[in-house]
Amino acid sequence: MAKKESKEKSLKDQNTSSLVTILIVNIAIFAVALKTDQLLAADYEEVLKHWQALIPAGLGAVLIGVINGVLDIQTKARLVFWRWHDPLPGCRAFTYYLHRDPRIDITALKQKVGPFPTTPGEQNALWYKLYKSVENDSRVLHVHRLFLLTRDYAGMAFMLLIAFGGIGVVAMQTYKTELFYAAALLVQFVASAMAARNYGIRFVNTVLALKAAE
Repeated sequence: MAKKESKEKSLKDQNTSSLVTILIVNIAIFAVALKTDQLLAADYEEVLKHWQALIPAGLGAVLIGVINGVLDIQTKARLVFWRWHDPLPGCRAFTYYLHRDPRIDITALKQKVGPFPTTPGEQNALWYKLYKSVENDSRVLHVHRLFLLTRDYAGMAFMLLIAFGGIGVVAMQTYKTELFYAAALLVQFVASAMAARNYGIRFVNTVLALKAAE
């Protein structure tokens, strides 16, 4: 378990700069909307320079660490897969995702692992066991990193939607700007969640495909 946490932490560390950039862009847009009541015609280049100066890399990394720590893995999975019970992608690895990826030789995989489990917990446990045997494969590392990036982005986008969207309703100057800004935040959340879902499914199926091909 410690090795898994260490590897996931390493992959998440690689994503920190991207998430810091996303956070700074969101703060800059929010500041412009509050100050100018504009979203499309504003000079974002100058605003971004200002906020990048206020949030140095070290502080940005701390902020991302705090933001990511607010939501646990289960909650982030619920936001991404829109399932309350058993939201982790490994919970449906063998009953759903397995059959939707042409890369996977289902017969060969079944010969290696035996009958496929059907309950969510057993599916996730078996998938995790298979994952541990290929976790250092470059193809697994690549898609795992993208899944973590987009999953954390979706979690952050959800919190920005609640926090900045709520403040915007009260503090922005016109209803038009409020609605446009709230819609932009919602689109950001939905897009990042859909991307995370796709990468999560590909992460699960990449592990299965590699095991089937061994």
